[in-house]
Amino acid sequence: MSTIRAKDRDAVIQSLRAGVVPRVGQHLIQVGRVKELEALMKDVERIADAGSGFRVVIGEYGSGKTFFLNLVRAIAMEKKLVTMHADLNPDRRLHATGGQARSLYAELAKNLSTRTKPDGGALPGIVEKFIAQAKSEAKTSGKPSEAIVRERLDHLSEMVNGYDFAEVIAAYCRGFDQGNEQLKSDAIRWLRGEFYDQNGRPRCIGRTHHHRRRLDIRPTETARPIHPACRL
Repeated sequence: MSTIRAKDRDAVIQSLRAGVVPRVGQHLIQVGRVKELEALMKDVERIADAGSGFRVVIGEYGSGKTFFLNLVRAIAMEKKLVTMHADLNPDRRLHATGGQARSLYAELAKNLSTRTKPDGGALPGIVEKFIAQAKSEAKTSGKPSEAIVRERLDHLSEMVNGYDFAEVIAAYCRGFDQGNEQLKSDAIRWLRGEFYDQNGRPRCIGRTHHHRRRLDIRPTETARPIHPACRL
């Protein structure tokens, strides 16, 4: 019999006492969903092998949909995949003209999770790791790190918003090299879909009193669906 880690045991018990779905340790109390779980695990393996999959989970209220999806998320993260999740509501929709689609994308980006950041907020770490790998390659090849970043992201240029995405990652790399925390913060906020002023207007990246270079990139149009942004 395998030993249950105290951390997972306590997290499951506390969640059950509070009447909410556990975020970790779901496999410890999961029963009766063997076939469904096998099907989703095949999807996860396919995605880990650069494939894709799409599933719709349907069930009555209280039937265990959220529990089941959290379990699949946990399995995906154990396989070193990145996950995103969000709840749909009138203010977060797949397609809208009043900013609701952007709100959904921002929620997805906020909940971006990895095995080391299972509760969301993993986006900065993912970008930082990508930049670190690019800088390591740049040191070996003798090329500027920003040039390596652009080479790695060149295949995205033909996708919707792909050019802007690559420019923002390059801006983060430039901020990393220059020690410009404002530029790095602006780039992350753009990637999260949060780079708007109090009146809902898009702002330019990297404009501060001490750093006048502007990266004039407009965030995703509010009337567009979020699918292209999620693909990036």
